[in-house]
Amino acid sequence: MSRRGAVTLLPLLALLAACSRGPDDAGANAKPEPVTPTAAPNVSVVVTNPKYQERATTLETSGKAQFNEEALARVHAPVTGRVLEVLARPGEVVEPGHRLLIIDSPDLGAAKSDYAKAVADVERAQAAHWFANELFEVKAVPEKEVREADNDYRKSVAERERAASRLRTLGIGADQLPSIASRADTGTRIVVSAQRSGVIVERNVTPGQVVSYGQSDTPLNLFLIADVSTMWVVADVYEPDVPRVRRGQRVAVTLPCCPHDRFEGPIDYISDVVDKDTRTVKVRAVVPNRGRALKAEMFVKVAIATGVGRVLTLPLSAVHREAGQTYVLIERGNDDYARRPVQLGAELNGSVEVRDGVTPEDRVVAAGSILLKKAAQ
Repeated sequence: MSRRGAVTLLPLLALLAACSRGPDDAGANAKPEPVTPTAAPNVSVVVTNPKYQERATTLETSGKAQFNEEALARVHAPVTGRVLEVLARPGEVVEPGHRLLIIDSPDLGAAKSDYAKAVADVERAQAAHWFANELFEVKAVPEKEVREADNDYRKSVAERERAASRLRTLGIGADQLPSIASRADTGTRIVVSAQRSGVIVERNVTPGQVVSYGQSDTPLNLFLIADVSTMWVVADVYEPDVPRVRRGQRVAVTLPCCPHDRFEGPIDYISDVVDKDTRTVKVRAVVPNRGRALKAEMFVKVAIATGVGRVLTLPLSAVHREAGQTYVLIERGNDDYARRPVQLGAELNGSVEVRDGVTPEDRVVAAGSILLKKAAQ
């Protein structure tokens, strides 16, 4: 075959190849048309409208646990002296009268001496008063001396009571006063005891330490005794949310480690000062401390029940999640459905709060929507 004949056959062969392609090959590279979800045959679809329901509204924030200051006892040194022995340890549960430490103090010896002297002065003044009255009855002395004797007696009694009161503040009982008055008891050791029940949560004293009384505006806490059956929870509430908070509202406290354990109690204090740095107000609640789970300075999550509100809800079966998106199927017409993204809130009795995405007028597929999705694929 000549070169010219071969060139003539090439267009004919290309035409025959194009005619041999089927219709499937011609549409292989065509772009697919978008598919709108439609109801599959014999699929039962239930459509509903979003409904309003009432639920308790809460204000969620963070807070910190603290010891109940109204059930906290700070033990200070009642006298200046040297600690001889420490009788209690941190973590120990104590009752009123429990011995905490022993102090050797010259102040105690001086207080006992003052009381013994005051008792002797009362006895002397009483005798002088009686003798002056006897002399006045026989007109041996003027009335002026009787009045002076009576005044001296009253002063000595007041001084005796002052000395006795000082001893009582040092832990000396009334049964010990007679022996002190007779100078039979001149000891300088004083036992410091707990004044209320609780747990020793802090100890700042050791044997041999010198402690002082009345020499500082902020005396050292030798012991800190706390009643840990209840705790304070101090929460931070931002300025815009302050009007929603009232005294007496219930507070639910949870720990980050144990979100299912709740500690509940009422709000008993709302601060009148806004923190200039965080723009928050301190709100305090008293909660029972079951099992002593709450510890001082522990961070907690706080939910404040602020009342009852109306929220828009849908059945849980109407909500779908796919590829990180939450959506529902909206009925646009007969067998015509479309996806719509929604923003959800908390669950409520088989329903879920819908914060954004639908209105009460929308018709949402509540059942059969899974089959609709399959039919659309």
